[in-house]
Amino acid sequence: MSIPPKDPKQLIRLLDLAPKLSTRDGFVDEYFVRLKHHETRSNAYWSVEHDHMSIFGRTRYNGHEVFASVLSRWNNKRRSDL
Repeated sequence: MSIPPKDPKQLIRLLDLAPKLSTRDGFVDEYFVRLKHHETRSNAYWSVEHDHMSIFGRTRYNGHEVFASVLSRWNNKRRSDL
């Protein structure tokens, strides 16, 4: 169960972000957006995952290692589509 943020601006930001984070491609896209604002890939991942947990009450992936594997497959698929 997730607890909604008390700050109305934060709640609105999460509600606007919900459709994007509900898809794999949207989650990955948001990860890349945040990557330039974080010192490590892991921190960028957990930033997105934390928002996903706040919105949906559960994690999307079972940790950064699992996400890295998904990201690798996503990149390979993207390259093969070019």
